[in-house]
Amino acid sequence: MKSTVCLVHYTTAPGGIELLLPDMINSLEEERCSVFVIRPPQPGKFNVYDGLPVNVSYGSESNFTAAFRLWRFARNNRSAIFHGFNTGPFFLLVIRLAGIKKAVYSIHGTRHFSRRLQRFVRKIAWRMALSPRYGVTANSEHSRRVFLDFVRPLNPTVRVLYNPVSAPRLGAARERVPGTALNIIYTGRLVEGKNMFQWLEMARAIHSLRNDVQFRIYGDGSLKDRLIRESEENGMRDYLFFMGFTADLSMAYRDADLMMFLSEYESFGNAVVESILYGAPVIAGDIPSVREIFNEFPQFLVSTGPSMKADILDKIKRIDELRQVVPEVALQFRERFSLNRHADGLREVYGSLRKDSQTNAQA
Repeated sequence: MKSTVCLVHYTTAPGGIELLLPDMINSLEEERCSVFVIRPPQPGKFNVYDGLPVNVSYGSESNFTAAFRLWRFARNNRSAIFHGFNTGPFFLLVIRLAGIKKAVYSIHGTRHFSRRLQRFVRKIAWRMALSPRYGVTANSEHSRRVFLDFVRPLNPTVRVLYNPVSAPRLGAARERVPGTALNIIYTGRLVEGKNMFQWLEMARAIHSLRNDVQFRIYGDGSLKDRLIRESEENGMRDYLFFMGFTADLSMAYRDADLMMFLSEYESFGNAVVESILYGAPVIAGDIPSVREIFNEFPQFLVSTGPSMKADILDKIKRIDELRQVVPEVALQFRERFSLNRHADGLREVYGSLRKDSQTNAQA
């Protein structure tokens, strides 16, 4: 008989972890997975669970109502393992107050507060929410360090499980022809922290160097209209295209010659791994999480300081050198960020919780 794991996260809209959850659920064939999503789906918007045979319950746009519904959901599934993904301490506290003894919390972010008062309140909430019996995972060493620094003097054991980016949904890379026109892409949300206005500035500089280059931005977000205006005001209409949200990015990656990724902060960086796995080299800002991904291949990184423009233009001039390294990097990434490795890690975490629960019951 299958045991139950209840996954808890914020939204069914496509984001870094949300797009990976269906693959993760399918990989855990020995578990019966149920899902609680704190926010209800938006009508007409993409839902990561569409077509997936899994029970999904929803909270509310109201935090109070969502918390009550989560508490009731947890009470009805008290024997299950609960696994929360980046929901913050308050919803984890709801799970604990509902009597859940076996829970995992996965850290998929590095921004744990925005104001001093919020920092104070959330540190207290973490002390209340984190049971010594709960497991904690992080999607990178960087996000692990940031979290442990924030919750200090608490010192929970945090296991690093990299995002399972190398999943079955990724297809084969295409062969690229050196010396042809360049297609440079970005995939991801168009929001603060992604450094998209500097991305546009770098695109203008690259176009001045190579007038055969085209840029495509895949994604949506609160900054989209401002970015479109900025690009049009700078005469980029003929070589920069906003492609909008695309559920299946496989063709975007296959048609790309380069991914340019200049985020100011990330807990991981799915897009750079996906680009490599599809055979397209990457130019990425040298931030901690991306540096961790390319720890053995620093040639894909550029300075985040004043020399960024010069560094990027130098990489563009030597793009064939980056292309030559991609097969070696992809081979490593397929194993390092594989779905099987991630699923095996989850099985170990869940198994440890069940073993501890049985030991406590016998004592």
